[in-house]
Amino acid sequence: MKNKKTKLFKGLISGILICVVSVSAEAQSSITIDASQNMTNFKFTNSDGERDESYIPNFSGSYSLGYRYSTDFGLFGGVKIGMRNAGASLIYDDANYSWDLQYFDSKLDIGYMYTFDRLSAYLAVSPYFGYMLRATQTLNHQDFDIINSGDLEKVDYGLFISPGVDFRINDLISVYSQFNYMLGLQNIETVDSQESKNTLIGLSLGLSFNIK
Repeated sequence: MKNKKTKLFKGLISGILICVVSVSAEAQSSITIDASQNMTNFKFTNSDGERDESYIPNFSGSYSLGYRYSTDFGLFGGVKIGMRNAGASLIYDDANYSWDLQYFDSKLDIGYMYTFDRLSAYLAVSPYFGYMLRATQTLNHQDFDIINSGDLEKVDYGLFISPGVDFRINDLISVYSQFNYMLGLQNIETVDSQESKNTLIGLSLGLSFNIK
């Protein structure tokens, strides 16, 4: 009986090792680089608990460098680092306000890709962590540096949801495009009675370089 259990255990371990080796052999590593055109805004709630819809989106850009590990059965994971601009505008009491923020971002990509020969469709869900590097508020063409004033939290975090398509040019290079929706989960206001969260929708274009 003991010998049977030992053989069964050894067989199970051998099977797991074979699976791991098979997945590793069929997996593909790649380096990615992309740039995005984004429309950013604030999700603002005032001290009365009411949502303020009067903020106007800003148009800005972002870019990132990443590493992706893809399995033969469609699952993939990866990490990205990059720079992201954020902010919004507001017209209040005949005064023009604008906020221009810049973050260093790190993201963890988790997703699934379905391949049709050279063309693939995928969906990625990416938790992100951002740290504010620059923050400028403009009031009627006069700029104020607010990064060290304590008016805004420097840390931002949330979630990206990104459906996209990938086209394989050859065995080494692919080009991809994806739509991005970002939902900020961190309140960047330092006033307890108010709440502002970053939001973003955008389009990315990128290149993926396979690592042999």
